[in-house]
Amino acid sequence: MKKLFGLLVLAITLTACSSDDDGGSNTTSIEGTWKMTAFNTETAHDLNNDGTASTSVMDETNCYQNETIVFNANGTGTATSNSYADIELTLVTGTTDEYEYTVTCVSETESTPFAYTQNGNEIILTMAGFNQAATLSGNTLTYVFEEGFFVEVDDNGNTVTVTEDITFVFTKQ
Repeated sequence: MKKLFGLLVLAITLTACSSDDDGGSNTTSIEGTWKMTAFNTETAHDLNNDGTASTSVMDETNCYQNETIVFNANGTGTATSNSYADIELTLVTGTTDEYEYTVTCVSETESTPFAYTQNGNEIILTMAGFNQAATLSGNTLTYVFEEGFFVEVDDNGNTVTVTEDITFVFTKQ
């Protein structure tokens, strides 16, 4: 399976906010440090093989516990990822849709600069010409990275790619 870390950094770096205020809202200032508090898939997976599936990649892998985004007052910022989950799937013999997972949390710090703008509670992050929208609600910043979670599965010699949306939630520190 490909590294989820690359997706995480790309998604983080493609989501942003700005220090501009719309003048009449009760919006929290985007400036400052935000910590990732949720990383959820559409479908529940039992990545830690404990018998209970969950949509929370953070809970299922114990990875991604210290990912941050820092928004500066000048419309720039930095997304920092400190780990990623290297996930391998194996199709359970005799089934067509049951998998066993092997997860390794890899410590690796990667910082990615970005630019951002804010219009009320809509935040737009720009990196390498790509824009990603996020929603600011109080001390929570949320965005959905469409088809950002993907896994390649070997199905009796054929590679099948499974994709789904992932939702990231950051909380202001």
